This record gives sequence, structure tokens and C-alpha cells, in this order.
Amino acid sequence: MQFVNITPEEFAEFTHNNFSHYTQTRVNYEAQDQSDAHLLGVKNKNGEIIAAGMFTEARALKFFKYFYSQRGPVLDYNNIALVNFYFKSLTSYLKKHNCLYVLLDPYILENLRNADGEIIKSYDNRMLISTLDQLGYKHQGYPAGYSKTSQIRWLSVLDLKNKTEQQLLKEMDYQTRRNIKRTEEMGVKVTTLPIEETERFFKLFKMAEEKHGFSFRDEPYFEELQKAYKGYASLQLAYIDLNEYIASLKEKHNTLNKQLLEVETALTESPNSKKQKTKHTQLTQQINSAQRKIDDTAATIATDGSILDLAAAIYIYNDYEVYYLSSGSNPNYNAYMGAYKLQWEMIKFAKRHNIDRYNFYGITGDFSEDAEDYGVQQFKKGFNADVEEYIGDFVKPIKPLVYNIGKLIGKL
Repeated sequence: MQFVNITPEEFAEFTHNNFSHYTQTRVNYEAQDQSDAHLLGVKNKNGEIIAAGMFTEARALKFFKYFYSQRGPVLDYNNIALVNFYFKSLTSYLKKHNCLYVLLDPYILENLRNADGEIIKSYDNRMLISTLDQLGYKHQGYPAGYSKTSQIRWLSVLDLKNKTEQQLLKEMDYQTRRNIKRTEEMGVKVTTLPIEETERFFKLFKMAEEKHGFSFRDEPYFEELQKAYKGYASLQLAYIDLNEYIASLKEKHNTLNKQLLEVETALTESPNSKKQKTKHTQLTQQINSAQRKIDDTAATIATDGSILDLAAAIYIYNDYEVYYLSSGSNPNYNAYMGAYKLQWEMIKFAKRHNIDRYNFYGITGDFSEDAEDYGVQQFKKGFNADVEEYIGDFVKPIKPLVYNIGKLIGKL
């Protein structure tokens, strides 16, 4: 085996043929400053690539470098001989590049859980962790919650493989299925925003930040993300045209009134008909409900205009997954349930592109009702998504003495 720098073409082919995260793709490599990105692979005796990973470097303690492979490298982690060779070789490579320490968070499952946190399947990673430990790559444990220094360990993922749209709907929670149907009845639509309209997304995203009390990224970050991923990233907006909606409500109102006249005629002929009396009550209630919606919609048009931006999200996809990364919605328009329409349309997008996984992305891993993201978890649970718990971080100091001093003085 040979540990070598590989070309972007070789990296693209390998990650196309081997399950990988969107951060381990040629598209992401080309988005980096080429002087700070390293494509490191292993070739067998036939010259075939059997392992590959992208590592990025950054300054650490002014005079050194920190290396990171986000959700990588990509290789068969059950092949301990390959693991041993790759990471031993990696250490030698990093020593030649003035590396202080390296961080990895491989895309390796620790547990598959249901949406309530109960383990469905466990993966025995003890041999891998032991092997990496012997090579100096120390496992950082199994934290829950959000972190500013680590990738989220808990992801909510919907398996789409070999399932039709009808089957996916059927397997969703009743209320989720009903909400999706209601968005279609109301005429909620989803459109792709051009990069020039990133502000429409960001306005909704800021509402989510304010609601949950966090600050994540500024607007230019999302513009750069779209540029970097060259068509593999997009902003999706759920919106409603209230003029169209109120027209459909009026049409429904007229139809109900015609039906009511027919029932009243029937009651004139048979005043004691229990069936017609029940119909009369039901139709009267439906007419009143439709009229209230017409009045409410007209009032909203008068104050907010006819086009309402309901919810928006930024998505990235590769050969294996559609990733739902960041989103926001206007809480004043929750009744239109734009977030449900958004998810359903992108699930259908994944099916059209033969992508088998719809990744709702991070949750805290706290499954109690007191969890800070309990509402988010329940939303994702409604779509029948399972929870994937990943192995977590590994850190290796390449210059242990300087690394420990840096940790001690709080500079790392």
C-alpha cells in the first residue's frame, strides 16, 4: 500500500463510489483555498485508491498548523490493517507539515436509534477506537447537546430507499400527513431562490435565531455557501399567494351554499329527515368556517400583502444524501404550515434524484421533554425519521508538549 496525495479527479471518483458526507467531496475541495486543503489517500498494489480524505489546515498558536478532516477520511473502518496504515502514515505526513494537532470526526455510526432515543442497532467500534488510541488518536467521548467546537453527533435521518412517495406519506405521523395535505389544499408553493434573493431566506432565518436565542451566521456566509457548492446547494422558500387562496375559499364557499340550498329544498319536502338535518348542520358549520377564513385572509392581505414568505431553508446534496442545514420561518404565519410543505417537496426532490437518505441534520441527543430542541425533535419525528448517533471526535497532538501548553493557557 502507498499513502499518497491524490488528484481532485481521483478523490471525486472515490467519494462517488463510496458513501461519504457532503464535506468530503470534490465540490467542497474546490471551494477551499487550495494551499490549505490536502487530499490524502491510500493506493493498493494495483494503483487503485482504497482510502481518501480531505484535510484542511489552519493556523494554531501563530507558528503551527491545525489539521481537520470533517466527517472523514473515507475508508473501510472495519479493515483494521488499512486503518492502521492510513493513520500511521497520516502522522508522518503531518509531522512534515508543521502540524500541532489533528482532529477527525469520521462519518461512522455508533448507534441507530428511533426518534425516542431507543437503540435499534449498535455498532461495535471498540477495535477501531483501540487501534486509533494506540496510534495516538484519542477518542473524545460521547457528548450530547450542541457544541461550538465539534460537529453534531446526533442526526435525524429519513431512509428513502425502495420506498414510494405514497409509502413515505403512509409511514409519517397522522398529523404530519394531515398538515402536508392542508398545505396542498391551501395552495402553499415551494420555489428555489436565486442567490440575489438570499435576503428573503435570511430574514426568516433571523426569526429562528431570535426565537431560539442563538446567533449562527451572517447573510454573506449563505451567499458564499451557494457559490461554493455550485448548484449542489440551494435556498428553498415556501410561500403562499393569498389572492389565489382567497379565490379558492370563495369557490368552496359558493359550492357549499349550493349544497345547502339543495338540503333546504329536501327539508321542505321531508321536514323530519334526520339525515338532511345533520347535513344542514354540517354545511352551515363549513360555510361559517369558510367565511371566517375569507375574512381573515382579506384582513391579512390588507396588512401584509398577498404574497407571504412562510419558511425557507438551505439544502446541500451529494450522491447519497439531501441535507437540511439551516432554516427559518415566520411565526405569524404558522397556520399555513410552510415548513411541512418545504420538507415534503425536498423529500420528493431526493426521490426524483435517486438519493436514498433525507438528512434532517442535528438534534441534541437529549430525548427528554425538557430538551432545548424538544419541539424540533417532535417535528422531525413526525416524518418518521430515525436518529443516527455518530462515533464523535478523535484528536492527536503531533507536537504534544506545545499542544498541552496551548490547552493549559486556553489558546486551543
